[in-house]
This record gives sequence, structure tokens and C-alpha cells, in this order.
Amino acid sequence: MRISTALSYDRSMSYLQKTNTKLDTVSEQYNTGLKFKTAAQDPTGMGNKLRFDAEISTYTQYSVNAGLASDALGLEETALSIIYETLSSCVVSLQSAVNGTFDKYNLDAVATSLEESLALVFDLTNTKTAEGEYIFSGSQSMQPTMVKVADGSYQCQADAGFRQVKVSPSVKVTTSDSGLGIFQQSQICRTASSNDASISYSVSTQFDSFVNNIYVAGGNNDLTMNIDNATGTYQIMHGTDVLQKGSYKEGDTIGFEGLEITPNAGTISCTISLDEPKNDNMLNTLSQMITALRNEDLSKKELTTILQQGQVALNNSKENVNVALGHVGGRLNNIEKVINSNEALNVIKQEARANITEVDAYEATSELVKQQNALQVAQRTFSMVNGSTLFDYIN
Repeated sequence: MRISTALSYDRSMSYLQKTNTKLDTVSEQYNTGLKFKTAAQDPTGMGNKLRFDAEISTYTQYSVNAGLASDALGLEETALSIIYETLSSCVVSLQSAVNGTFDKYNLDAVATSLEESLALVFDLTNTKTAEGEYIFSGSQSMQPTMVKVADGSYQCQADAGFRQVKVSPSVKVTTSDSGLGIFQQSQICRTASSNDASISYSVSTQFDSFVNNIYVAGGNNDLTMNIDNATGTYQIMHGTDVLQKGSYKEGDTIGFEGLEITPNAGTISCTISLDEPKNDNMLNTLSQMITALRNEDLSKKELTTILQQGQVALNNSKENVNVALGHVGGRLNNIEKVINSNEALNVIKQEARANITEVDAYEATSELVKQQNALQVAQRTFSMVNGSTLFDYIN
């Protein structure tokens, strides 16, 4: 077989080019840390890389969502906590105002304190995010939750809507609560009326619970208290059911389910009508208490009754706020767990992607040295082979 100088030269150059290409590829892997950059270099690897890239991006967004949800719930928790503490302070103030030794100046001081609390609670019910959205307005987030209308009362503009954020493939977290349920739907003190007796209320919610359980719209909502002077006893009945009975002498005050009932003199049958249960917001309750404290036309007993009813209403409002705080705390706890889970899964997926796309540093170094040596050998061989002539053999 005859080998021409041109053929030998071409083959040597081809080997040099291939060796140099391999060195370039290994050098790029060493410098970038990546096994491949295009699908042509590794179609299967590129497909797996793109899949992991998408999953990692998704979990990164979940983490962002969870952070935003945590911030929103943290703001709500702070607002509700301060509202709860403020309402607790207002209840204490009302308790002190029931004190029989308070004169009008003391009552006015309590009213002034309640005014400041009212302003604070009003401001907190209209808490806004940095973007200017009202967190308690439900779907109507661009309008204030609570507003003061022309007659001086407060109204809730929130709807029952709420917002949710997806923080993992199967978990959505509610990031806002409507003030309609927290603030507006607070039950005010349930009341009763009678032409045959004087009625006052305890500070407990016992009568509230009783009315809520027994009251039927359009039904029989009257209680009857029958007094038997001959035996010195009484019975309180609802229809034919005897709810309470005991001993009685004229002038006694009967305690019943949080009510204090004092029949008028000479009464032997007393009808007590349960008033329709109503709900209102805490702002109106505070406003009414301020008005009552400054109304010098009210008798001490009338004022006491109003203040006792106000305490019950504010305690009910506190309970609503407390329930909402519990829900917010539960969500924050869940978000923390989801964030930890997402971070762990994200790390696992990043490691899996790295196993597919990234070169081992030691292997890359070894391969680089190997290819450098191969190129050097090829270059020396090329020089030796293509530098030879026929005269070398003749000599």
C-alpha cells in the first residue's frame, strides 16, 4: 500500500483536530461545571434537566407565595391582637363605671378613655397592606372595612369573600378574613322585656346562650312566671315546660339564666318576652357606651343595665376576635411547615438535577489533564511524522 505525504498529513491533522475538540469540550465542562449545554450533546439529559428546572421554579414560586401569605397573616394577627387587648381594656373600664361611687366627672373620664379606644379599634379594623388593600374587606379590598355614616353609627362594607394562595401542589392557605364575620356579626346582649317586672342583666353570657337556644322567629318567645303567695313559691315556664322553680316572697329578686327579675308588687303572673336576637359591630357598642356614660338623664339603675349589656356585647366581640386569631395562628403554623417541606423538596430536586447536568470536579480535572497530554502527544507525533523525508532514509 502506498502512503502519500498528503494522505499522512491529512490524517495527522484530522487526529489533531479531534483531540483538540475533545480538549475544548473537557475544558468547557471543567470551567462551567456542566456536562452539556445543548440538547445535541445529551438529548435525554437535557430533557431531564428541563423537567427539573420547571419543578424547581415551581417550588421556588411556592416559597415566594408562602412568604407573602405569612406576611399577610402576620399583619392580620398583629391587628387582631391589638383589637383584642383594647376590647379587654374597655370591658375593665365599663366594670369600673358600674361602681356606685363614680360621679359624672369619673364617668366622663371613662367615656374619654373609651373614645380613644374606639378610634384605635376603628383604625385597626381598616388595616391596610403596603399595597393599600384593606385586609378585612374580603373581596372589596380597595374600600374601607368599616365606615362612619351620617347618623354617627358604624357600618361594615366588607363582603364574605376571602383570598387564598397556593403554597404547595395540594395546599392552599387563606390569607385574609372578612371583617363581616369578625367585627359585624358580634352578638349584642340578648334582652327581654316585661310590664310586670323589673329586669336587669348579669355580665355573663349565660342569658345570651339561653336566648340563642330557645328563641324561634315567629314562635312562642314568651316566658311566664307564676307566683303562689299561699305556698311562697314560683315557677318560670316556657309553654308547658317548667324551666325553674323555687321559694318566693314579695320583693325578692329571682336569678334566672343571667337575668335578675324583680316582679312588681302584687304580681302573681308575670310575662317576660324575649326580644329578637340581634348582632352589631363592636364600634357601635363602644359608641353607645360613650353616649350612655355622658347622659345625665339616665338613672343609676338604667346606666348600670346599659353598661352591663355593653360588657356582654364586648365580651362577645372579644370571642369573635379570639376565634379569628386562633384560625390565623393555625394557618401561620401550617405555612411554616409547608415552607420547610418545600425547601427540603427543592434541595432534593436540585441535587437530582446536579447529578444529571453537573460534572464531578475530580473527574473533570483528571479528564482535562488526560486530554491535554493526548494533544501534546498528537502534536509531537505530527511533527515527527510530517517532518520526515526520503533523504532521512537514504542517509
